[in-house]
Amino acid sequence: MANELFKAFKASDLLDKNINFLIGSGASASYIPTLRINDDKTYEDILTDSDYSEILNYVYHQYYKNILRKSFCLVPPGSLSRKKRRETLTSYEELIENIVSLINRKGANQIRRANIFTTNYDLFFEKASDRLLRESANFIFNDGARGLSKRYLQISNFHTSTWHQGTNDLYKFEIPTINLIKMHGSVSWKKISEDKIEVNYPSDYPDGLELEITTNDIKETVDNIEEHSSKYTAEEVLSLSSEDESALQNFREEYNKLAIVNPTKAKFEETVFQQHYYQSLRLLSYELEKPQTVLVCFGFSFKDEHIREIISRSLSNPSLIVYIFCYKKDDKAEIKKLISNKKIIFIHPDNDDSENVINIDRFINCIFPTIGEDSTEGLVCSL
Repeated sequence: MANELFKAFKASDLLDKNINFLIGSGASASYIPTLRINDDKTYEDILTDSDYSEILNYVYHQYYKNILRKSFCLVPPGSLSRKKRRETLTSYEELIENIVSLINRKGANQIRRANIFTTNYDLFFEKASDRLLRESANFIFNDGARGLSKRYLQISNFHTSTWHQGTNDLYKFEIPTINLIKMHGSVSWKKISEDKIEVNYPSDYPDGLELEITTNDIKETVDNIEEHSSKYTAEEVLSLSSEDESALQNFREEYNKLAIVNPTKAKFEETVFQQHYYQSLRLLSYELEKPQTVLVCFGFSFKDEHIREIISRSLSNPSLIVYIFCYKKDDKAEIKKLISNKKIIFIHPDNDDSENVINIDRFINCIFPTIGEDSTEGLVCSL
């Protein structure tokens, strides 16, 4: 199995390629919970359900409190949470360090750059890169923002390279660059106007979002609403005090300043974010149409129809190869229902064993194997 996998894919084969990664929420799943509320409902479901329209401020608060707050990647209370955060951050550091090492080995006539497209809001890539740069790692981390005291997002900033020249200008070499393109936004972004997004990495949670109200948690509330839907509205079941309703309204006003794509089925209504989103889609399309391009996907479900369509169209590029790493065996079949092509190579577990999965650490070790460790055992590589 290992030989079969490495015939199809190994990092050393990428040296002469235009290297792109597509990273989804599965990469951070060991620390940041999924959108699932119970066996039947997700946040996306209820934020799109008209039955919950009267309590949307409460739902967004629960979403922030239970999921989005962790995306700031600040040190949390509780030893277990701190351990999970530390382990996830270490994994991201290892991934970035290996990517930098890979592109640093490119030939002198090749652009030393890799693009990481991600739908995640969290700051693991940023914090991991910051830690590596403090340790004197020699690479450029490009988050797309420019400025000094104020930094603003501009998609054209991803088309840059940085060169180091000797003291007497007798030589020069290109410094490896990692572009991080956050397609669904980030908790570090703030809407300034209809055409401007400020990038600012916070050292604490935004004051306006730190709200405590006395209510049931989201799971219990949803269960109660579903149980009593024939007699009472969601607002009547929740039964908030006027003080809590006012506090939640203030919370929502602050929440709306975040430049993120909300987890609803009508995701792209905000003009300012729609503009950035479609610019990032064009950048993805542009990169995938280049000669000798590879796209490595991990933790991504392919349920975003716009990203999926871009990748599907780009498969007409004769030199493009797409590798999709599946968390568990059944994920391959689910993804193939959404996108399928003979140029897509799936790497997935060979059985349904709950221990045989591809998490972020195994994903890294499959691409950048260490001597004496075989992370490909128990995996299958197939079309």
